[in-house]
Amino acid sequence: MPTSSSSSPPPPHHHFKYDIFISFRGSDTRRGFLSHLLTALSQNKIDAYVDYKLKEGNEILPALFTAIEESQIALIIFSDDYASSKWCLKELVKITECQKEKGQIVIPIFYNVEPSQVRHQKRSYAEAFIEYENNSKDDADKWRTSLKGVANLSGFHSKNFGSEALLIKNVVKRILETLDDLQPTDVLQGLVGIDKPLKDLKSLVLANGSKDVRVIGIWGMGGIGKTTIANALFLSLRSEYESGCILANVREQIEKYGMLELRNKLHCILLEDKDLDPGVPNVALAHVLRRLRRKKILVVLDDVINPDQVRELVGGRGQYGWLGLGSRIIVTTRDKHVLRKEADDIYEVKALGFDEALQLLTLHAFNGKSIQMGYHCLMVEVAKYAKGVPLALKVLGSFLYGKSVEEWRSQLDKLQKMPFEGIQKVLRLSYDGLDRHEQKILLYIVCFFQCGAVLHGLEDAKMLLDACGFSPTIALRTLEDRSLITRDFSRGVYEVHDLIQQMCQEIVCEAKIGKPGERHHLWDPNDIYHVLKYDKGTESIESISLDISKINDLNLSPYSLFLLHWDFYPFKYLQPAGLENLVQLRMEWSRLEKLWDGTQNLPSLRKVNLSHSKQLREVPDLSKALRLEELNLESCENLVSVHTSVFSLPKLVKLYMRNCKRLKRLPGVLCEEASASASPPSALSSSPNLRYLDLTGCVSLKHLPDTFYKLTSLKRLDLSWCKELDTSNLHILFDGLSSLRWLAMDGCHKLHEVPDNIINLSLLEWLSLDDTNVKNMPESIKHLPHLNRLCYDGPLVKPIRMS
Repeated sequence: MPTSSSSSPPPPHHHFKYDIFISFRGSDTRRGFLSHLLTALSQNKIDAYVDYKLKEGNEILPALFTAIEESQIALIIFSDDYASSKWCLKELVKITECQKEKGQIVIPIFYNVEPSQVRHQKRSYAEAFIEYENNSKDDADKWRTSLKGVANLSGFHSKNFGSEALLIKNVVKRILETLDDLQPTDVLQGLVGIDKPLKDLKSLVLANGSKDVRVIGIWGMGGIGKTTIANALFLSLRSEYESGCILANVREQIEKYGMLELRNKLHCILLEDKDLDPGVPNVALAHVLRRLRRKKILVVLDDVINPDQVRELVGGRGQYGWLGLGSRIIVTTRDKHVLRKEADDIYEVKALGFDEALQLLTLHAFNGKSIQMGYHCLMVEVAKYAKGVPLALKVLGSFLYGKSVEEWRSQLDKLQKMPFEGIQKVLRLSYDGLDRHEQKILLYIVCFFQCGAVLHGLEDAKMLLDACGFSPTIALRTLEDRSLITRDFSRGVYEVHDLIQQMCQEIVCEAKIGKPGERHHLWDPNDIYHVLKYDKGTESIESISLDISKINDLNLSPYSLFLLHWDFYPFKYLQPAGLENLVQLRMEWSRLEKLWDGTQNLPSLRKVNLSHSKQLREVPDLSKALRLEELNLESCENLVSVHTSVFSLPKLVKLYMRNCKRLKRLPGVLCEEASASASPPSALSSSPNLRYLDLTGCVSLKHLPDTFYKLTSLKRLDLSWCKELDTSNLHILFDGLSSLRWLAMDGCHKLHEVPDNIINLSLLEWLSLDDTNVKNMPESIKHLPHLNRLCYDGPLVKPIRMS
């Protein structure tokens, strides 16, 4: 009778390096069954260890034993020749030791052999043990015991499956289920009150069998935990579906990127194909539909505000749906109307019970530890005030963390003086705990970067706040600690919850009720229109944030600006008044033909982004922008000239000019002799800090100035697809570009040879010369000490052996 695959679970908090270790006999399985199994494991994101992962120089047996110990599951493929390998048998003994001592899960596969042949060492197994008995009886006894023990475990017998594909499918399913069972606490760790919603939702998801496509709606107020529950539901069910995706912040992403791009992103993930054609709005292409309808898919659409969004992303349900039979679509929304037409079932997320609220509050106020003496009654009062809203409990708990009993009582006393009007009033407690400096920074973040409440680019945020006279680094850390903002490490941004955003906006409005022109921050289109049209603005205004498409007849007064961010700017020129304090100028996809005439005083300017401004023809004199660090002119397709000051700015680090298709020439770098007598300041002797220069796709560019050899700090130069570029002066440039690490000249059709003095580029790591007319490489190239990547797809008359 086969037994279970493990007698005891592994340690709950042990972190394994691999999901499974595979023990196999290479001569029997490596090129057939094993290779197909590894492909299936990889497709399901299962990290498997096989012996080819051994690094050179490692002792084989210790390395294999370490890998076994670092794997959650051991998969043993018993084949006809398995017992003839002492390595396999030693692995087997180690696996059984880990099974007994550490609770490792063991799954046997009997591949073209009978379990009894393994259990009792018959046929080929018996032949192998004749030799072992004669040479080492002690080892043979251990091996026999391990074979018998593992052969008694529940596993897979290949003869019970009609094909290897079906066998592999069932093995992978078993592994996924086992991994999920081993880690349920990881998925639900720190989630209070999640059990009942998960149980209720699973019953809705599984209702009516698995044949139809069902849409399950999760509805409730902001901050009540809809997204958290949906994510936990997805993680607990994902292994039962062929494909899946959590599409977070649908509302925000549609506003930012558009429905077509978001839908294409979703379909690429579901089909694991990054090169899909996006199709057209409201219609998925036939080949995409055909592939989607073959898959059983689990999708979470988070924060949907319109029922059309469900249909446009996944086709909805019924005969016109886009997903395969058995698929499930989970939709979270604050608006129940969104779900009435599309959802098969609607689940309302309700506030936590009192005991659960106390548990969640303890988690954040005491970091999950026991409540200290004197705090119990205070905890009860705070939980009553929060009314079971998870976000409110988290914010209050984080605010009171580490505070004394007296401070808790003081804050509770303050709570009694503030009427409770829902979660907004609760969230304001954290704001009250900030000093004036931190409060101002929070209002800047929320009210200025309020579109979607995401502040993109941490360094950009710090730069702008610093220009406003703040000390942002420590203040942002405080705001993060108070749960007023959260950091997304994967994207490098801070996020602000909608409810906190609304709270802060209310604070700004309360300061000057009915007088928007006297407020510090403006974001409402109607208020902005009123202030600007009737010139009601005052010196109190510190920021204006708006979608310009929502306002007509706009006349901007010359306010002193730190940031001017106006995508799709509709005019040919920019009025330059009030730019003395400008730190960033961002006008992507504008209709600008040029910025301004003459030279403007721009002492604070650090970044300029005019990318995709397809009508822009020239870059003006920037000689007084002595602090400019980054200039982005990507896809300014009609750009024909760049002022000579650009390549002589002392602080310029990054210059992006990709796809400036009409640009034929670039100005040279000012020589020091010339700069001494020229009108620009003497600081413009060269660009000593320029490190990144991207000229990819400048198809009309004819020549690089000889003086570019003065760009001695340049690390990355991309000249790919500069088809008309005359490369005859490369030897001059190579004499000076001593810091260059990355050089790409793919598609430079006029490049016929690489100069011998490329050896001067001693730090070069990457050289790409695909689709050029180079026929020979200089001998000197093999002496570049750091070159680790050479891309070249053409024939060489004389091959080069790299040292």
